[in-house]
Amino acid sequence: MASSGFNVKVKMNPTAKIIKDHGLDNNGRVTRFLRDDMDRLMNPYIPFDTGMLRRNKKYPNNYSIKYSSPYAKYQYYGKLMLTKNGSSWAKLGEKKVSTNKELKYHTSGTGAKWEKLMLQRRKNDLIKDVENYIKQGG
Repeated sequence: MASSGFNVKVKMNPTAKIIKDHGLDNNGRVTRFLRDDMDRLMNPYIPFDTGMLRRNKKYPNNYSIKYSSPYAKYQYYGKLMLTKNGSSWAKLGEKKVSTNKELKYHTSGTGAKWEKLMLQRRKNDLIKDVENYIKQGG
């Protein structure tokens, strides 16, 4: 007896369309939620003096946060930065260069590369938040 086989043809959307349809592209709703949740969870790990570093930020797109205080880069990398003449204070427009000297953070739990500090402690919370957002139709 001859076998009667059949063929199945599967048609799929391109990967880029699938990603976009699920809100996972750069401009997607899930990407924006991830950025906003990262922002919320990182906040306690950002160095705090007057609070300006935590507040003075912008969201140029759905996937990034720009800290716009003049000292943000200095605080983020955690290295003392000096001008050519060795001063830690720079005039407007004056460039600084990084040294090997580590900054000392005075607010407990805060420090350089605060997104990494947060992920060390709260990565599972972030994952759960994003999963819940997606499950709820986000």
